[in-house]
Amino acid sequence: MTTSLEVAAVFSLGAPVEALTFSENGFWLAATAKGQSSVTIFDLRKEGDAARVKTLETGGPVQSLAWDYTGQYLATAGAGGITVQQYIKSSKSWSEPLRTSVAALSVKWGADAKQLISVNEEGVVSVFGVKQE
Repeated sequence: MTTSLEVAAVFSLGAPVEALTFSENGFWLAATAKGQSSVTIFDLRKEGDAARVKTLETGGPVQSLAWDYTGQYLATAGAGGITVQQYIKSSKSWSEPLRTSVAALSVKWGADAKQLISVNEEGVVSVFGVKQE
C-alpha cells in the first residue's frame, strides 16, 4: 500500500503465504507459500513478472525466512532443515554456503549476522556460527 492506500504491487505465490521477509535495503522481498520447498525473491522496484528475480529450491517445506543485515544472505528453516542462500553481487548469482538437516520452526540472524539461531518444535535452540580461533 502507498500513503494514499492504493495497491502498490501484487505478487502471486500460487498458494497461501507461509513466510515472508524484507531485506534491510527494502528492495527485496523473500516469500514462500504453505507446503512449498521453494522461496521466491521479488525485486520491489519492478512490476509484474519482471519483479520475480529468482526462485530458490531448499529441499523441503519452508516455515521461516530471515535476511541478514547486508541483504546478501537469506536463511530458510523447516522440518527438513536449515539452508543459507547467498547472493553474489559481482556475478549476480546465488550459492548455498550452508545446508543442515537440523529441523527448525524459526530462524533468525544474531548480532552482525555472525550467528544463525534456530528453534525447533520441541523448543530446542541451536546456534550456528564461525568457529572462534
